[in-house]
Amino acid sequence: MNLFLIYILSLILASAGFYLFARLLSVLDPRILQWPAIWAVSLIFCVVIPFLGIFASVLPNHAVGVPIESISLHGALDILELIETSDVAQAQSNYLSWENFITGLMILYMTGLFLRLFRLYWGRHRIRRIVKSASVFRIKADEHILISSKIHSPFAYSPIGPSARSYIVLPESFKMDISAEQIEFVLKHERAHIARRDDQTGLILRIILCLCWISPFPHGLFKHWSQSTELRCDMAVTAKCNFEMRRHYAETLVTALHIMAGRVRQYPAAAFSTHRIRNEKMRIKHIMAGTQPSYKRRRDSVYLSLIVTPIAMIGMISTASISMADPSRETHPKNWVSSDMVTGKLTSKFGPAADPFKEGKVRNHYGIDIAASIGTPIYAPMDGVVLSATDLYDGKPNYGKVVVFQSENGVVTLFSHLNAYQVKAGQVLQKGEQLAEIGNSGKSTGPHVHIETYQDGKRVDPQRVWNLKPKT
Repeated sequence: MNLFLIYILSLILASAGFYLFARLLSVLDPRILQWPAIWAVSLIFCVVIPFLGIFASVLPNHAVGVPIESISLHGALDILELIETSDVAQAQSNYLSWENFITGLMILYMTGLFLRLFRLYWGRHRIRRIVKSASVFRIKADEHILISSKIHSPFAYSPIGPSARSYIVLPESFKMDISAEQIEFVLKHERAHIARRDDQTGLILRIILCLCWISPFPHGLFKHWSQSTELRCDMAVTAKCNFEMRRHYAETLVTALHIMAGRVRQYPAAAFSTHRIRNEKMRIKHIMAGTQPSYKRRRDSVYLSLIVTPIAMIGMISTASISMADPSRETHPKNWVSSDMVTGKLTSKFGPAADPFKEGKVRNHYGIDIAASIGTPIYAPMDGVVLSATDLYDGKPNYGKVVVFQSENGVVTLFSHLNAYQVKAGQVLQKGEQLAEIGNSGKSTGPHVHIETYQDGKRVDPQRVWNLKPKT
């Protein structure tokens, strides 16, 4: 489930970064608003980066040391009668609350994803039904132009497939409401959509949008992509038109808007007119100004690459930050500790942690784990006496070789998974005398020592008691 959190968090961070960066570029260079590629690439990255984040989070970590997940479980010191179960119960309660939250979020996301995918499928299904029921509107013998009474705005429809035909569907009301010249303008616009494959691209981007529905930023990217495709098709129509012809084309767009007024917008991405009045005003402005397409030369491909590079960097940064912040990815912390007791790498701290041997469960880590090579010496932290030195502690082989040491201040410390010990029960030690060696005995997957500490009858963090601090 934590992988699901990586997906959601990296999706939100990455999409926010892409959207803000693309918007900044459009402010610095307004021509970006006419460039569908930049908006489409940004939207695609919104879904690619989260999956890269998941991939990065499950990559093996090759740092030296023992991962937290591989450290064995350690039960209570029954022989010392110092068991406390309230901390475990609290940890389990917190863990279950967190699991319930993640489960609820996952159900919400999957429900939203299903509804949006179904809505997209149903919309495409209705388009196919409209196309099949439409009548032929023959203008040129080699074109598939249809007319239907079920729509109020023209659109271009291009099914996906090697032998699929593209269709232009016109509303039946166009026969009476607009002239033959205006119909030709509309057809030129829709032919431009077909040539650019905007319907197929729009379908792919809509699927991506469904995957990213939980973040608002991809929706803004798609809106700008849709707007830029309309601008580019308008420019294709008016590329060789004089002012008077451009004025007639703008009037055609206004007429189409009037026809659509008060009606539900159709589903295709390549519809001639929409309800977004602000976008239509921008289109009319560009039509009347005779704006020409930008970024058509080869060097513009280099420009696109230069823009995509920082976008990719934004995505990689968000991926890395989420991957490293993932609570399920208990990576090897690079904090070596040095003390009079032992020197090594702190691989697991004191407190609740996921059970490495029982998926979905939680256990309370009763001490700390310090990893080092087998044979690394462990010394007495203070003057004291050895309570136990055994190969089978409390009849439980999981502990491996164990030494239990009581300092003169009454603090009891247990060392387990040892390679060997140089002491015996009842032996009195001076501070700094060696009592054992780090090993890999018992239920353990790497050389380390597990240290538990009891003070005034309560289990406490050994780091606080023995001043085990990171090495500087």
